[in-house]
Amino acid sequence: MARLGRPPATDSATTRRSIIDAARAEFAKKGFDATVITAVAMSADLAPSAIYHYFGGKQQLYEAVFAETTERIWGQIGVPRDVGHDTLRDALADLVAGARHNSKDAPNYADFLALVAVEAKLHPEFAHLLDRRSEYQDERFGALAELGLSTGELSGFTQQQATEIIRALVMGWFFERHLRSREIEGSADAILALIDALAARSSVATRPAVAPSITAVLTGVSGKSRE
Repeated sequence: MARLGRPPATDSATTRRSIIDAARAEFAKKGFDATVITAVAMSADLAPSAIYHYFGGKQQLYEAVFAETTERIWGQIGVPRDVGHDTLRDALADLVAGARHNSKDAPNYADFLALVAVEAKLHPEFAHLLDRRSEYQDERFGALAELGLSTGELSGFTQQQATEIIRALVMGWFFERHLRSREIEGSADAILALIDALAARSSVATRPAVAPSITAVLTGVSGKSRE
């Protein structure tokens, strides 16, 4: 049974967390329009008045859920070199592992984030959330691109091109997993294989040419037997 009245001040942080977790599940399952405050309150074992006390209304609650969810998900990606990644391949492999972990331990996070773009189209008041989403992506994918360029794995591309390549790979993989409710077998391995292929191409392109032998220079024979 939901508690009546305002929650005790001593557990305000816990209460706020409970509300956000309950709201995320409701928004992810039903969308913004179909979610009602009473359902969120019931799921959090609170009176509806507690929701209004902490967040003011459904729009403010949605934005609070967005802020908390994006901070956790994008915060886990981090800046590659700050979290010990020396190659783009390692950083992407860690990103994939983190996404898989979140899908098992916090499935509502991915479901909620996947719907944000749709909600922003339906509700102009949420348009600024897409700007914030882009900022997170630009920062993280830009850092991954910078790493790939510095290691030679993305040699030949500009910073912007490398960033967009990574964005397309990661977000395409993410949305396909979400829409299919499962991961396409081998899809993550294909991303890593592409990075390996690009790195190998770069290695061949930058490999110094082998100087011809003195005999070849004097005789004019190079790489073939005399006829």
